Amino acid sequence: MTLLLGIDCGGTNTKLLLAREADGEWTTLRRDRFPTPQHPQALSEVVARVTDFVGPDAPDAFGFAVPGIIDETGGVVACSNVRWLEGTTPTDTLSAALGAPGVVVHDGAATARAEVVLGAARGYTDIFVLGLGTGISGAHVIDGEIRRGAHGAAGEIGHVSLGGDRPCSCGQRGCLETFVGGTQLGQRWSAVTGAAAGSATARDLIEAAGAGDTRAVAILDEATTALARSVLDLVALVDPSVIVVGGGVAQAWAQVLEPTIAKARAAATFHHVPLIVPARLGMWGAAWGTVLAARSGAGLEPSPAA
Repeated sequence: MTLLLGIDCGGTNTKLLLAREADGEWTTLRRDRFPTPQHPQALSEVVARVTDFVGPDAPDAFGFAVPGIIDETGGVVACSNVRWLEGTTPTDTLSAALGAPGVVVHDGAATARAEVVLGAARGYTDIFVLGLGTGISGAHVIDGEIRRGAHGAAGEIGHVSLGGDRPCSCGQRGCLETFVGGTQLGQRWSAVTGAAAGSATARDLIEAAGAGDTRAVAILDEATTALARSVLDLVALVDPSVIVVGGGVAQAWAQVLEPTIAKARAAATFHHVPLIVPARLGMWGAAWGTVLAARSGAGLEPSPAA
C-alpha cells in the first residue's frame, strides 16, 4: 500500500490530491484547492498549505506540476503564469517539509499521463492531450511515451502565434492563449462590461453567451475560431488518433468545444480531424498525473506514460 501526494500548481488555483494505491487500485483520500498565491513569499505559503493538508498522513512520495519549462534537475526555467516559480527547484523545499522524495513534472505532461493511465486516452497509441485553463498546455503521447522534445518544451501549443496584438504572458503577442486562455477571456469580458479588472471570469463570459449576450457570443466565436485553427495546425504537425481536451475552460464543452470541432471539420482540407473527446479526470487530471509521476519517480512500480 502506497500513499502519494499530487500538487498541481496552476496559474489560478493550486490543487492537492492525496491518494492511496494498493494492488493496482486507487483510492482518493481527500482533495482540496486554493488560489495560487502571487507574491515573493508564495512558495512558503504553498508549503504551509500543503503540510496542513497532509496533516498526519505522511506520503511516501509526491509530485509537483508546473505550468512551464523544467530542466533535467527539476528546476523551473520559465513559468509565465506563475513567475515566482522561475529559478526555483520546488521539490527541494517541499521534500524538506514533508520528509518525502518528490518529482517536478510539466502540467501538460501530468494531465497526459493521467488520461493515458486512468482516463479517456486509455486504449489509444497516438494521443494529444490539450489543457484549456489559465494557460493552454499540451502533450503528445506515442505508445505510452510522452514526447517532451529535446529541451522539454514540446507541446506548448498555447504559445503558437495566431497573429494580432494582444500581449501574452510569455512576452509574445497573439498567442493562442490570448484568444482562449481562461484569464484572458475573463479580462476581455471585464473590458467589455466595464467590470473592475480581474473581477470577471471565463465562466461569467460563458454564462453570458449562454444567455444570449451578443458581446459574449462574439468573444467566444473568436476564441473557438482560433482554437479550431490551432487544432488543424496540430493535426497537420502530429496527426494524432485522438485529442483529449481537459482544463477549466473545457468544462463548457457545448459552448467551447462543440463549435471548435465543427469549425475545424468545416475548414479541413487534407487534414484528418480525429476524434476529440473530453478528459475523463476533468480539472483534477494534472493532480492525478503528479500522483502517478510520484510513484514512478520514487521507484514505486513505474507507471505507463512515464
